[in-house]
Amino acid sequence: MSNWKAMIVSPSAETGRRLQAALAEAGVREPAVLSEYAPRAGLGAIVARQGCNLCFIDLADEEPALAAVAEASGAARVVGLDPRQQADVMLRALRRGAVDFLSDPAPDQVRGVLARLEQQHTAAPAARQPKVYCVTPGKPGCGASTVAVHLAAEERGAGRAVLLVDTDPLTGGAAFLLKLRAERHFDDVLRDWKRMDEELWRRLVVSWRGVDVALAPEDPDSRCAMPAGAAAEMAAFWRERYDVTIVDTPDVRTAVDSGFAASADAVLVVTTNELSPLHATRRAIELLERSSARSRVRLLLNRYDRSTGLGMGEVRTALGTEAVATLPNDYDSLQNAVLDGRPADQGSRFGKGIRGLSRALAGAPPAPAAPRAGLLSRFALRK
Repeated sequence: MSNWKAMIVSPSAETGRRLQAALAEAGVREPAVLSEYAPRAGLGAIVARQGCNLCFIDLADEEPALAAVAEASGAARVVGLDPRQQADVMLRALRRGAVDFLSDPAPDQVRGVLARLEQQHTAAPAARQPKVYCVTPGKPGCGASTVAVHLAAEERGAGRAVLLVDTDPLTGGAAFLLKLRAERHFDDVLRDWKRMDEELWRRLVVSWRGVDVALAPEDPDSRCAMPAGAAAEMAAFWRERYDVTIVDTPDVRTAVDSGFAASADAVLVVTTNELSPLHATRRAIELLERSSARSRVRLLLNRYDRSTGLGMGEVRTALGTEAVATLPNDYDSLQNAVLDGRPADQGSRFGKGIRGLSRALAGAPPAPAAPRAGLLSRFALRK
């Protein structure tokens, strides 16, 4: 009996039946079958919930199929089915996480794919596991950009290849905090993405203490509008080149609409423990829970001070999730760091908190849910 548990995603009932038969002949029994690319519950969540480690996606309807590849690849190995064998479609699917392709749902091709995947699994058990983190504030002003910059510095200090991407032209947090200027910015990355290669990429980033940085545009009126599917392709491109990529987004809506929340290994929602930011953060988490990023949400309490807000238990009850880490209100250390254009000292309270955050992200399980109630309930909208 095969160790593969498969899912088939195809709008064609005939294609689904043929793949089911081919898989059964190859020893993969009772695969799950979906007839839509974007089910309401989220394809990635469905694949994970059913315990599937292999997903066959029919590329007949190109754009929704490619979006499905990106979402499913976070939970399982994805094989694309493209009878037309279109090189451009296959390349885009590879960038979004596909690992192999079929030109026909026939038993011999399915057996060949399964054999190759088994070979890859046994040949590379210790393959590197690059991470993409999407950092976003529960409410603007909670210090998400400060966290993103310091997390990048911490990961680089641990010897990892790191990329920091600032997608917020309104505040330009990375350029301000690091005292950086560059001729090229993230809007240039978007404009040139379809022709991206290694040489072009090197011209679009600037180095800071060994961290590659893609800065937000200097013009606050700029728009970093993401083409459909671009976030998944970027994440795949970055995973090939960096151990850790940190994408700093201005708010949760941007994180979701851009596709970075769905493409990240973890969505780090940064908040403080005062009532107003917590109320906004609760709504932000609700938005993320409706998207395919639900299982990736990690809560971070920044500037934590029990004397000025809710305690840890109250925050957990109010937001329905446990904080993956807390950072202290270390004003002096951060103020001096900003003035010098450097990260806070590693020995400072904030520096130690960032180190703990890095370790927690490396091994943190999904945050457990809890009933939302308590002090924040009095702020719920009443109709």
